[in-house]
Amino acid sequence: MNLQLLYNFYMLVFFMSLLNVIRHAYYLIQAWIASTEEQPIKYRLNNTSLWILSFSLAYVITTTVNLI
Repeated sequence: MNLQLLYNFYMLVFFMSLLNVIRHAYYLIQAWIASTEEQPIKYRLNNTSLWILSFSLAYVITTTVNLI
């Protein structure tokens, strides 16, 4: 019972991390496509968002490698 609860928690964290990475990738691509040479658009992250993105990306990569 406890092991199943822990597994469900890890899956929840994995999907939340995956959604966070997809969200930032979407915003990055959106800024890249809308940018021109005359008027470049920068994709900026504050410090908290950068930390969360880095932990999310690390968790997604680690989980994916462990599944293989």
